[in-house]
Order: sequence, then structure tokens, then C-alpha cells
Amino acid sequence: MLRPTVVLLILGLFVLLHGLNVARRQYSFQHYLRERQITANDFPAPYVTVLNDSVLHGEQPPLDFDYKSTFTKSKIPRTIHFIWYQNLYSTHNGGSQIPAAISRAPELCRQFNPDYDIKIWNATTGREFFATEYAWFLPTYDGYRYPIQRIDALKYFVLYHYGGVYMDLDIACRRPLDPLLAFPAWFPEASPLGVNNDLFAAAPGHPILKRMTQSLEAHNKNWIFPYLTIFYSTGPQFSSDILKEWYEHYKNNGLEVEGKGPDQATPSAFFILPQIYYSEQYTFFGHSPGGTWHGGDVAVVLWFVDHPWALLLVVAVLAAAAYTWRKRRQSLSRDRTLDKSNAV
Repeated sequence: MLRPTVVLLILGLFVLLHGLNVARRQYSFQHYLRERQITANDFPAPYVTVLNDSVLHGEQPPLDFDYKSTFTKSKIPRTIHFIWYQNLYSTHNGGSQIPAAISRAPELCRQFNPDYDIKIWNATTGREFFATEYAWFLPTYDGYRYPIQRIDALKYFVLYHYGGVYMDLDIACRRPLDPLLAFPAWFPEASPLGVNNDLFAAAPGHPILKRMTQSLEAHNKNWIFPYLTIFYSTGPQFSSDILKEWYEHYKNNGLEVEGKGPDQATPSAFFILPQIYYSEQYTFFGHSPGGTWHGGDVAVVLWFVDHPWALLLVVAVLAAAAYTWRKRRQSLSRDRTLDKSNAV
């Protein structure tokens, strides 16, 4: 019979080994993401000169720069997708924080990208799109507990179907996006790990977006906390997990599908938009405070992220409690058996 202390030691060892394996895989994946980052070397020299000059003087690159002649090998269509579901959270955080009526994101994107097709999806057009093109997904789409999950799902399907650039309404264009269209797909770097899903781009029919659309059903699980449920089922962690699966599949099978730089990239490749292009320096995009899907539970989750030892302690305590409860049930069961035997 194992004592509780032995059980705790075995559990602790298991958690440690599992954690080390997860950390090893994550480290390998993060190293790969760094290798896939978009850099100035991926842009034509004339544009890099203009970009550096504008940053040096605190200005935007001139709109009269000949973007079309400079960027002739666009893989991503000149389409920008936004999504706005009215009253996204009528009882949460005071309702939707960035309604389309006041967001300047579409206006600014038109200003810097006048020849782009800008689409703003809503709950009606989103569901009609699924009913027409992907009716098999409607049970999952309608069954999502949180509205933001439906928005996330729509992001992946729309980009897979039409291609283009997807942007949350708290993100706006700060310059022409033509330099970013030469890549088959890209996702913005997240801090500290993985990628974000509030902004990404892809060519229509990109295999990774297809994998994302096909993986949503399997990831539709309840993680108790709203934040965790959204994060893992459709949110940034879902995107990061699919990219990691993609990377590990090709790594484990000794396959090479990427190629270096946009000119050598295969249609299956994806790239990472580093924070230097995604934050406030050299950036193509501006940001407003977002996170409208964050509930009160996010504070608890983030506290455990900052204090992983506490999570291990909670797991150990729960394991000890489960062990004690099981032994008590076994003891009660034996006592009942003895009582019945004595009664006979």
C-alpha cells in the first residue's frame, strides 16, 4: 500500500518530467518561430531605405512611393477583414469596447490602402457564410458558449476561404500593407510565447488555415474558466498549438516545406511578424486597448502563470485529497462488508 507521501513524490516526479518535456518542445518551437521572423532583408532595398528614413525622422513612409511596382509578387490578396458582433458582451465589461460605429480602423486602413477591399463581417453575414459554405461546422459554431469563440472561428474560415489580412477592430493600419503580402501566411509574435490571433494574414486555401478550420471541433472543450476555455478552444493558444503541430509534423518526418524568405517560400510556409513590426516601432499597425473577452477569471489564471509553484502545490493537494478520499471509501466499503458478514 502506497503512503500519501510516496504518492505525492511520484506525482511530483511525473509533473516534473512532463513539465520538462513540454518546456523542451516549447523551446524548440520558439526557436523555430524566431527563425521564421520577417526582417528588413525580406523587403526590397528601395522600400527599406524609405522605411528607415521615415522612422529616423518620425514620419510615415510617403504614400506616393510606388508600392505596386515594388511589390509585384503578392501571395496574399489585397483584402482586409474586420468582424463586429453588436453587443458582443451586453453584461460583460460594459458591452463591446470597440463597436464599428466609432472604430477608426476601417477608415485608417482605407486611407493607407485605398485600393484594398475592406470587409466588415457581422453576426448575420458570418452565420450566412457558414450556412452557405461550411454548413458542417454550424453545430459547433452555434454551440459555442461564448460569442468571441464564434468570432475567432469566423476569422479562420474567412481567411482560409478568401485570403487576405484579418484585423481586430482595436488594430488599425499605420502605413500601406503591400510589403506584407509577399508571404504565403504570417502570424504576429506573442509575448512571451507563441502567436496572437488578433491579426494574421494568409493566401486563400492556405494549408495551415485549413488545418485550423478542421481542428476547431476537436478543441471545443470546456476548461471551466471562460478565459481558459476561449484561450485554448479558439483563441491565441489554439493558433499557437496548431502551428506547433504543423512544425513538429514536418520536423519529425524530416520534411522541408518552408524555404527562406518570401521568394523561396513554398505555399505551405508561414512567417512570424515580429513585435518590432507589430508594436510601436517600425510598425505597420496601431493598437488600442483590447481584451474585451477577458473576464474576472483572467486575474486568477495570470496569477498562476506568474506563480507556477502554486499550481504544482494545488495539484499535489488535490491529488492527496483524492487519494485520502479513495482510501476512505475503500475502508467504508470493507466495514460494510464486515457488517453484512457479521449480520449473517
